[in-house]
Amino acid sequence: MGCLQPKKLNRIVAMQTTNKDLVFTSTADIHKLYSFGKVLGIGAFGKVLVAKMRNNNSKQYAIKMIDKRKVRGREAMLANEIYVLQKLDHPNIIKFYEVYQNELYFYIIMDYCEGGELVERIQKSQKNLSEGQVQNIIFKICSAIMYIHEQGIIHRDIKPENILFSTKDPNAEPKLIDFGLAIKFDSTNLKQLKAAVGTPLYLAPEVIEGKYNEKCDVWSLGILLFHLLCGYPPFYGKNRADLYENIQYQNLIFDRRHWNNVSDEAKDLIKKMLNKNPNIRPSAKDCLRHPWFRRKFQHPVKLQRGRTTIISMKSPQFEDQRSIYQMLKTYRIGAKFKKEVMKVLVNQMNEKELGRLKQVFQKIDVDNSGTITVQELKEALMEEGSHISHEEIEQLIQIVGFEVLEEDKDDNDCASTTKSSKQLVIKYSDFLAACIDERRVLTREKLWSVFKYFDTQDANFIMKEDIKEALARHGRQLSDEKIEEMIYEIDPNHDNKISFEEFCQMMGVAGVEQTMDFKDEIKEQLIFQQSQE
Repeated sequence: MGCLQPKKLNRIVAMQTTNKDLVFTSTADIHKLYSFGKVLGIGAFGKVLVAKMRNNNSKQYAIKMIDKRKVRGREAMLANEIYVLQKLDHPNIIKFYEVYQNELYFYIIMDYCEGGELVERIQKSQKNLSEGQVQNIIFKICSAIMYIHEQGIIHRDIKPENILFSTKDPNAEPKLIDFGLAIKFDSTNLKQLKAAVGTPLYLAPEVIEGKYNEKCDVWSLGILLFHLLCGYPPFYGKNRADLYENIQYQNLIFDRRHWNNVSDEAKDLIKKMLNKNPNIRPSAKDCLRHPWFRRKFQHPVKLQRGRTTIISMKSPQFEDQRSIYQMLKTYRIGAKFKKEVMKVLVNQMNEKELGRLKQVFQKIDVDNSGTITVQELKEALMEEGSHISHEEIEQLIQIVGFEVLEEDKDDNDCASTTKSSKQLVIKYSDFLAACIDERRVLTREKLWSVFKYFDTQDANFIMKEDIKEALARHGRQLSDEKIEEMIYEIDPNHDNKISFEEFCQMMGVAGVEQTMDFKDEIKEQLIFQQSQE
């Protein structure tokens, strides 16, 4: 057997958005990392497939496979989509994981939503959704829209095809998808957007006129709400010109035959959302305060404290019965690299493994904004009987909520300003990572799987180049200095690489010797495989 040659490092390629922001992509061979399955859909620029990671087949992903020839000259638009996706972190927005490219394709890895599209869901379950079911869906999508607007992003293509459900369960979470037309905007900028993009039926009058802002998303959601409640759109025409004229000038009509059984509150909200004057039209945040969302309907999903609760928190199906205080109190920041590892770990956990934590987060996040504030955490802790001081609550949020790595923050993002009480929030993914029960989740197999994810050169060590490559898969980049600091912090012999033993110690797992036994088993398998080559 000849000498083993060191593997060639994967190139990290930068892409630039239309706003000159940079996103990074990995050139690693995606086929060595993921096994591709069935095609979920085919579009103008490529297709979407279901896939699993080769070293962890417990979770399915959706991979958007984009033909480079079809986006030639439009790479900045693709970079826009990646940039937007990696910034968003909300329970009702599709989750972005990784991005790769080779000579032929770009690959964007995201959540796989097995529950299918909103339109398909209606056809399979019943002729029309009940008003209560519509209320639940619209509340959550409206909260997702409020969230993206607060991040300075307009979706520009709200429609039923762009709402998927996480699972086939009747109470599954709706997810807003397809940010291909999304764009960053500055609310302080006097220049309004001009490009008339989107789906004709859902276009706002001002988009047709070519002078609009984020309120166009509220109009599109109003069209969707109207359509879901009665089964047809409020404006239509024989051709596009006829349709556009009706959108701009035709009055809104509630036909008695189809609207007799719909509440007055729903009609009032639709009238406000479909106001042709965007200056009078409410924002997404204003819509969430509308009385319709406080009205209770007879259906399985109940409104509680101004938000939706799907399953009782004391359900016996959940083994993890820790209180919210116990979850947050046991979290330790630890090494900076551990925070990066925990993000990857959460990304590799499936819906069943994270189900309990997601429900806890939504219970605390009363306004469904995608973040937990000091007041929301205080109310949740009081409700469960955990009485702690305001200062201790702030301390908990500071430990969990603030990003350690400065490069992760967008200079234009309000969250990157100086720390003050306004910024004391816990983001969705940070909450999941902080509240994982490490004693149950961090098994030897799981540790080895995550370690090998970062060991991109398959050298059984993690080095600076490996971390750079792993971050590039997530569309990110850190300076060499920051990465060296991360390694130095957990590398006692200062050889600039992290062994599996050091990795386990960093993760704070008891019984490292047992983990090393598992590693020896893996080593024997690797040696045997190499001897067969």
